[in-house]
Amino acid sequence: MLNSKTTGYMLIMGLVAVIVVIIAIAMQAQDGTAAELVAWAAENESTWQIVVPVNMVANLLLVIFTVGFVSWAKSIDQSNGAITIGKYLALLALFLIWVGDLSQVAAFNTAADNTDAAHALVSLSREFTWLGISTLLASFFVVGTVAYMKKSGTPTLNGLLGLVGIVGSVGAFIPAEWSDLFWVFGFVIGMGLLAIIGVQKVRS
Repeated sequence: MLNSKTTGYMLIMGLVAVIVVIIAIAMQAQDGTAAELVAWAAENESTWQIVVPVNMVANLLLVIFTVGFVSWAKSIDQSNGAITIGKYLALLALFLIWVGDLSQVAAFNTAADNTDAAHALVSLSREFTWLGISTLLASFFVVGTVAYMKKSGTPTLNGLLGLVGIVGSVGAFIPAEWSDLFWVFGFVIGMGLLAIIGVQKVRS
């Protein structure tokens, strides 16, 4: 298990990853339909060749965050069954998000030559990303709720993390166009809460 300060810094990396993703989206200046994204990639090769490495930086930061999140979960109660589930959900989420981003990279690479394949890869990327973040939010719910019940750290932050996790993960499956708001904002708010927890651990 990592020490408290190291775990804290790793938790903070989650919010840094979110900021890097926002920068990548701003550089991309295109996040519309799959067809629109494929058309953009086909016409802007020089831009997406910059966007991809930026996204990879975010993914590496997400790996660091996940290691810290698992370490934090273990520090709450290593033998707790729910904590074990929460840890594995976080690891599964990391895998799904990476598959989603690699699918997008493949889509960008094929956009100019095979729009049908690129379109399918973009759709696959979005499905994996949605499922990955929804799974990560579920892990926030499990670990945050257990931490709250055990009065570990700051109960208010843990309770809010659990609440954001359940609302975001369940809301993501609502069959409506605005359901994306649940998992997108849940992801951002959850990372923000965990960054605050990380700062507390660094200062402790």
